[in-house]
Amino acid sequence: MTQNFDSSRRLLVVRHGERCDFTFNQQGINWMRRAFDATGKYRPFDLNLPRNIPRRKDGYQKFASDSPLTEMGYLQSKLTGRALRDHNVKIDCIYCSSALRCVQTAVGIVKGMDNRSLQLNVEPGLFEWTQWCRNGIPSWMHPDELESIGYPVNASYAPFVRTEDLKLKESLDEYYDRSYALIRQILKRHPQGTVLIVAHAASLDTLTRQLCGGLPRSQEDFFYCLQQTPYLACCQIVEQPSKLWKVAGSPIPPLTHASNTSYNAK
Repeated sequence: MTQNFDSSRRLLVVRHGERCDFTFNQQGINWMRRAFDATGKYRPFDLNLPRNIPRRKDGYQKFASDSPLTEMGYLQSKLTGRALRDHNVKIDCIYCSSALRCVQTAVGIVKGMDNRSLQLNVEPGLFEWTQWCRNGIPSWMHPDELESIGYPVNASYAPFVRTEDLKLKESLDEYYDRSYALIRQILKRHPQGTVLIVAHAASLDTLTRQLCGGLPRSQEDFFYCLQQTPYLACCQIVEQPSKLWKVAGSPIPPLTHASNTSYNAK
């Protein structure tokens, strides 16, 4: 839980919620092959698949590299938003990665907070380490498209990093440097208040470590850190009077639950 620091300036970084592809791939199930027919019609075969799925202009096939949240993932997001509200954490602005799972997590958090004034600034520069992009940078839904389906997106937001500027196969140090440069730009734009970032597991470290005076991790430490970062993990850092930033734990309790595999009733 949080440590007490007298600061009016805070940064919260949250990992996205449970995603469809990882959840079903771990059980040897190709969720897209079973959920979509040859015409692209969607029929969820499991209660944890989203009841409805966004229609995207670039075709349903793009969900293969830009997975939506599961139903549990969206519930995790709303629970996190509710916890922020219950613990009187006031969010002044929210940024999220362009990945659909991050956008939907941010939507769920805002829903759980019952805050109708917050708009999501969708920022491609918050995307995860591009070394994991085997087939190139994913095709994401455009903010106008997200806004049209009812997501509270700031469609006029001009990103600090354009999608086409993301470097494929960047080194780990380059990923840390991208994250550090971006978060400094975001914080410069918001000299007061609390900024919430919804991004990826590594983001909890890459967006905060150098701000707090640390150096980029080695690959071994980096991957160990990832293994300790569950869905909806939350990291908080605060600015001290010296203008240096310091880790202050999480302002909300952790979210813990067991796994639940599918049952063959035959």
